[in-house]
Amino acid sequence: MKKLGLTDSPKLDHAVENIIEKVGKSNRNKYRAIVYYELVKEFGQEGKYN
Repeated sequence: MKKLGLTDSPKLDHAVENIIEKVGKSNRNKYRAIVYYELVKEFGQEGKYN
């Protein structure tokens, strides 16, 4: 939340759940960078990281 500037909300919880589903719940290697990348895409914050 801090690095991406997001607030704790049900929308964030839902986005994280969707990303974990996409990566795979049974996948033991849920890399933080992949989750951050997907959150940036989900919330349209690509401009911050150009």
